[in-house]
Amino acid sequence: MPPAKSGPGQKVAQSLVRLRVLAVEVLAQAGNSKGPLEEAMTTVLSRDSGATFQEFDRSWIFELCSGVLRYRGRLDFMIDTYSLKKKPTGEIRRFLQTGVFQLLAQDTPAALVVSECVQAIREMDGDAPSKFANAILRKVADSREQWQNWKVSEHSPFEEQLAWCSLPEWLFKKLRKERGSPWTFAFAEAVLSRPNLWYRSGDEITILHDGFRGDEPSGYVQDISNQLLVKEVVSTIEERGWKNPRILDLCSAPGGKALGLASAGYSVTATDINEERLSKVRENADRLGLTDRITVTSHSMVWDSPETYDLIWIDAPCSSTGIIRKHPEIKWNRGWHDVERLALQQEELLHWAESHLAPGGLILYSTCSMLKLENEPKLGTGLRVIKGAEWVPQSEPKGDGIHAIWIEAVKSGAQI
Repeated sequence: MPPAKSGPGQKVAQSLVRLRVLAVEVLAQAGNSKGPLEEAMTTVLSRDSGATFQEFDRSWIFELCSGVLRYRGRLDFMIDTYSLKKKPTGEIRRFLQTGVFQLLAQDTPAALVVSECVQAIREMDGDAPSKFANAILRKVADSREQWQNWKVSEHSPFEEQLAWCSLPEWLFKKLRKERGSPWTFAFAEAVLSRPNLWYRSGDEITILHDGFRGDEPSGYVQDISNQLLVKEVVSTIEERGWKNPRILDLCSAPGGKALGLASAGYSVTATDINEERLSKVRENADRLGLTDRITVTSHSMVWDSPETYDLIWIDAPCSSTGIIRKHPEIKWNRGWHDVERLALQQEELLHWAESHLAPGGLILYSTCSMLKLENEPKLGTGLRVIKGAEWVPQSEPKGDGIHAIWIEAVKSGAQI
């Protein structure tokens, strides 16, 4: 098959059939490793050192794989709808997922999608599986518009609600119970789309619609929800009248929070338990000329120190259910046991922060989770929540799902 057409300055080194085969391998690797999609892609593409992968090749594979992971619940439901006698598994199902995703969510010509998938399956698995796949894909193609307009309600069968939302069952049930069906449907639909790439340079915030060109002014990528939270932190500091507050960014990497506060003129101590990721904070601070305001310190030094702070920001490790649009593999790789395990870490961080809070100080506890257990943590009797904020993907400005609460020490004689 001839190489695909590419945009200006782009060159395709592999045929799209070959790229589809690699995409299926990436999906398998991501499922087996339970790690980030980017790592799975690097692993697969590095196996063949003689292969040439241009930027278009990599982008095409990543777009296809991330799309499959976002829509996987719907894709499997559609595949199974037309697989009456035998449900496909393994590699065949993954090939079908790539084709059905393109038919459902892209404007790629149906004939081209079917042809590429069938050819790839024939080359990898033989004639019989390719004929089976051809039949399934043609049925989907014939009903393409119907599936694209498919909607559900809280009165639809449970299996249809679950498939349409394209969420694992445990997460769908939790969100529906805690937030209701309308919220869950809106959230599930919002995270099917590609996230915007928000770029901050000084006080200017832009969306990089075409990705990086290489000529952007000095700045950094930070999702708009996080930027709004930084803005609220700055406003709170100003409301308190703090001139030179002692600020600790306890879970700092890769540094967006510290960079935002430093850009606003505040000095920040930044640390993270992951030393490799903490190095990114140093690199970003140095690149943006903010090393005079950001002090990067090892986690052990901060944790074992008696130092107290006016503001301790805990951007807690969490299930990351608020950023599954950006990292769709998360929703298939996490389970409720992970949420419970992380909740224990969150409690430990809050307990430490309570003992290192200066008189009159504040703790900002934030997560990129949409779950109550992580967003309503157990607090010691010496702490109380004074206000909260939340941004969700289905509402403007349609950034990441971020939840935050402000916590202060209970004053003597005060009522919680």
